[in-house]
Amino acid sequence: MIFGRILASTVAFIAMAVLCGSLSAKDLNRGYELESSGRIEDAAEFFCGYAKANPNDKKNTPEALIRCARTLDALADALTERAEKSCYWGKKGDPECMKRHVATYNAKFGQGSFEYEHAVLYIPYTGVHYKTLLAKFSNNKYVPEADFYLLLKSLVGHPDNVLPKIKTFLAKYKSGEWNRKGLLLWARVNEDIWYVHRKWSWVLFNQQIAPEELVVRAERYRQEALKTYQKLMKESKNTFEGISAAKEYGLLSASQDDGVTYSIVNDSSAGTLHSWGVEAPSARQTGIPPADNVPPSGAAEPSPAPSPRSTPRAPQRWEG
Repeated sequence: MIFGRILASTVAFIAMAVLCGSLSAKDLNRGYELESSGRIEDAAEFFCGYAKANPNDKKNTPEALIRCARTLDALADALTERAEKSCYWGKKGDPECMKRHVATYNAKFGQGSFEYEHAVLYIPYTGVHYKTLLAKFSNNKYVPEADFYLLLKSLVGHPDNVLPKIKTFLAKYKSGEWNRKGLLLWARVNEDIWYVHRKWSWVLFNQQIAPEELVVRAERYRQEALKTYQKLMKESKNTFEGISAAKEYGLLSASQDDGVTYSIVNDSSAGTLHSWGVEAPSARQTGIPPADNVPPSGAAEPSPAPSPRSTPRAPQRWEG
């Protein structure tokens, strides 16, 4: 009798384990289905929720964290526009309203997912799920992506502080895809430094460097960028990085640029990981989620706040 009860309990335990395993796989597949059907925001909510509910699932949670992070990064522009329409269009404008939207997003996707930057009326993704991945799954295959994303978000400041961060990344990833992305980033940041030198100059204790000297100082950064682009073109010509390098080399060799400032200045933007060749939703795929409060038909609509990717004014800089 006792043996029968033990046997029955064992069978029940095995059945439950098998059931949970199949449910786990099925649940993760649900996120893929939402992605493929274009329900990007629902997919993000699913993957973020799965990671929160299953913090110790070494098989599925790392991928859930990555997909959650990639998608929230891609959704930031659309979620910002949703909040902006609700809080500013047809109204005087209310920063507290923007903060309430941030609270709603964080309740939906996980605390700390978004923050509000009032200076540019923007709600960026913070990378918190990448940080969770690094803290809990430090040996996972997605760690390089998390490292790269967080590096991209730390590149505002003096070149002497920014360039060593990229060198550290390249020393950690000495070959393969993430080395190539690091090299592309190195080239683009050197191009940024050249561009800012040439375009606006540096503030130096309330003085400005003479234009002729700026040309000399800037040129070495252009040459470093050209050299790195050439390396990628030669050694990785059929990769995303090699193809990108060829396009940018063509412009830079003619002392032109692509109009994008990836780093250094305060209103720069490295873009989403999709723009760096990572499989992630693009801004076009996310669409614009419906606003909570759209102005009535015929009402005047003020121009949205300028995107931090395209602000035409000269950037704020540092002294020193």
